[in-house]
Amino acid sequence: MLIGVSFPSFVLGMAALYFLYFVPRQAGFTLFPPGGYRPFLDNPGLWAWHLMLPWFTLALTSAAIYARLTRGQLLEVLGEDYIRTARAKGLSERKVVYKHGVRSIFSPLTTQLGADIAALLGGALVTEQVFGLQGIGSLAVQSVQTQDRPVIIGVVMLAGFFIVIANLIVDFLYILLDPRIRT
Repeated sequence: MLIGVSFPSFVLGMAALYFLYFVPRQAGFTLFPPGGYRPFLDNPGLWAWHLMLPWFTLALTSAAIYARLTRGQLLEVLGEDYIRTARAKGLSERKVVYKHGVRSIFSPLTTQLGADIAALLGGALVTEQVFGLQGIGSLAVQSVQTQDRPVIIGVVMLAGFFIVIANLIVDFLYILLDPRIRT
């Protein structure tokens, strides 16, 4: 998990290309394609195969953060009084951890999810460039290079829209996860 947290997405992307595309290709076989995009409607299997490395790159950075956050929060929660009470009542350790412990850490994880939307969008922009995908990331880079201000403003507004929507969804999830917030 430290690798996912320590390296930016473009470094993980380049490493994935090197170890999962270049090295196997030098050995005479192909695990993954080098990049590029294939339309979904032409061949869904080929589409997914071409996007596996970008997905892996983005997922590794996010999964590392969530794993560390989950572990830290769970260690903190398992020392609380209500956890000791549940153990004293004779509940199995599995029930104590999953019913009481994990349930209590959903709020911090949801908060992190809202904050990660912005990081995921930024990481996706960079990952598109690393893997040669034509998307909003390449459009943003081209617009900055050509100083096309309306497109830059549009990309920033779109990213801002997704961040606002993600935070709104997080606020609604808080209501579902914590009954104390409803009042």
